[in-house]
Formats: sequence, structure tokens, C-alpha cells
Amino acid sequence: MEDEGNTPTINRGRLRWLASRHALLELDILFDRFLDAHFDRLNQSELSALQELLLLEDHDLWAIVSGRKECTEVRWKELVKLLRAG
Repeated sequence: MEDEGNTPTINRGRLRWLASRHALLELDILFDRFLDAHFDRLNQSELSALQELLLLEDHDLWAIVSGRKECTEVRWKELVKLLRAG
């Protein structure tokens, strides 16, 4: 199933699971808060970008969301901005 932008439908349950399976407690806390605040409002494109972020290695992901590493992927920038805002 696809939305009108031809983006595959993302399984929200799997994303919640991915967001809670980190080796770094900081990421678990950050994503738990993020999902509580924003998850239900994300569209399919944003969910796809979130899935890409969650598949990064924990230390790379933490470097991006903590601001120690620049986010170079345009499709991730808005999500990273929301994550950094807390």
C-alpha cells in the first residue's frame, strides 16, 4: 500500500519497536519523548525518514541528534530539528 506520493506505507509499530532498541539509554529516552510528542502527526515521508534514522548505528545517530555531527541528509533535517528541540 502506498500514499499519493508513492512512498511505501511504514509500519508504525515496527518504528516504535526500533525506537526503543538502542544500546544508548540517551537515545531510548530521546525517542520515547519524541514519539509521545510527534509520532501521530508524522506523514509517510517523515515516517520513512525516521525509519532511515533509526537504522543508523547508535553512535552515529547520537552524534547527529546531539549536534556533534552535522545532518547532511536533507530528508532527515526536519526530524533532527524536532529531536534536538526535545
